[in-house]
Amino acid sequence: MKRTVILACDLYDEKTPELCQEWESEVTIQSMEDTVQKLGYDVAILSHPTEIASVLSNIPPNDRKNWIVWNLVEGYHSPNREAYIPALCEYLAIPHTGSSASVQTLTLDKYKTKLFLKSFGIPTADSQLIRNPNDIPKIPFPLFLKPNGEGSSLGIGEKNRIEKIEDWDVVSSPLLKIYPSLLAETYLSGRELTIAVLGNQGNYQAIPPAFVDYPGSVYSDLVKSKESFVESLDFQVPGELSDSLQSYSLKIAELLGSSGYIRLDFKLEKEQPYLLEVNATPGFSSIYSTLPLLWGNSGKTYSELINHCLELGFEEYNHHFRYQYAKDRNL
Repeated sequence: MKRTVILACDLYDEKTPELCQEWESEVTIQSMEDTVQKLGYDVAILSHPTEIASVLSNIPPNDRKNWIVWNLVEGYHSPNREAYIPALCEYLAIPHTGSSASVQTLTLDKYKTKLFLKSFGIPTADSQLIRNPNDIPKIPFPLFLKPNGEGSSLGIGEKNRIEKIEDWDVVSSPLLKIYPSLLAETYLSGRELTIAVLGNQGNYQAIPPAFVDYPGSVYSDLVKSKESFVESLDFQVPGELSDSLQSYSLKIAELLGSSGYIRLDFKLEKEQPYLLEVNATPGFSSIYSTLPLLWGNSGKTYSELINHCLELGFEEYNHHFRYQYAKDRNL
């Protein structure tokens, strides 16, 4: 029987609010649809919560193993927003791409992720969670302040590097009016790097990293914006540093129990890498998303990437215990 891929997504356009910066463009979704169809799958694009929930719940239970949902839903505000699709699919016994709901929820919280991974020896900068204007930083200046539960550099600009306590309220108060919690961390002055890990638990593959270069000293929302994408990747990472990042990233994937794919960002300080964050729902644009660009640098095609991620999703469904309850209930 022919398998069907559902591209579950939030669609970005220039009229959407700032908080929708992580949503995928129509061009990306169309490119993914074309690629998946050429791989021999049927494809459906769903972008409304009611529609997604209705279609998934109406797939006959004995046919659900032949469907897979590609999780591109980002939402906004909720700390569970990247876990909507994984939780629903697991509950209904439908395969999906990417990590489980628990991994998605943890990694969206930068502070909790750093605490967890630091306890296992992963190097991260000292950090502090900021929830209200009365929270005063206890870590030394200069420090960097950013939203704790956002991606795509939302809420980040040159002003987020704070040199002294006198500038604290000027930066923190406006951000706290938009974001429920902020992360303050020791400012790291070196270059930024990004790396991807593909695979399911027990069988991970780290894709060689790249430096992320951008104008100015901060990877801001203007750099990351889909309208003005001006970052560039430098794949000339020294061998020892590349090996170190791959080793850390494989360990992080195992500790988190990630599935399918994750992208990790690091930054250097005195030539030593420190983990910035883990992205369990990375972008998949063949034009501007870093994970496909990292994959492409290894000599493989975008089509091979998409096919590999789908195969990993079906593999996870067939073997991971987290689907067992729903499978038993559907008998």
